[in-house]
Amino acid sequence: MRGKKPKERKNHMLRMEDGTFVEVSREVYLEWHQSRRRERYQKERKRKNRVCSYDELERAGSITVPVSDSLEEAAVRNFCREKVREVMVHLPAEDAQLMYFLYFQEMPVKEIAKLYGCSRRTIQNRRERILNNLRMEMQKIGIRDGCF
Repeated sequence: MRGKKPKERKNHMLRMEDGTFVEVSREVYLEWHQSRRRERYQKERKRKNRVCSYDELERAGSITVPVSDSLEEAAVRNFCREKVREVMVHLPAEDAQLMYFLYFQEMPVKEIAKLYGCSRRTIQNRRERILNNLRMEMQKIGIRDGCF
């Protein structure tokens, strides 16, 4: 275990949520403190990088989760998905693969750049170009402003 080690003691006590203390073994005590440090580290990184989970946004009231879609909304969304598939079939193989990595595999741009052997900015520029092309193709077939 890295970091400051707790003092050697005969008894190791953990405070429970209700305020009571429970005696535990040294291994449990050390693991509990390590997990707490991990949690603090993750929260700090999220705050530093301005990362926010879907659940946090929902709790804050920034977004609302639809309880259920109407039959009409589901039909429109399925129609739009079919049109996107039709348009994506016409993409060059390398562009389609990039979109697959970005949006279906949810790979980070940095990782994809390493895979392709180019810079992160190159991948971002290619993504913008591909999305603009897809948008124009979708507008040609009558779909505007993203329907899903």
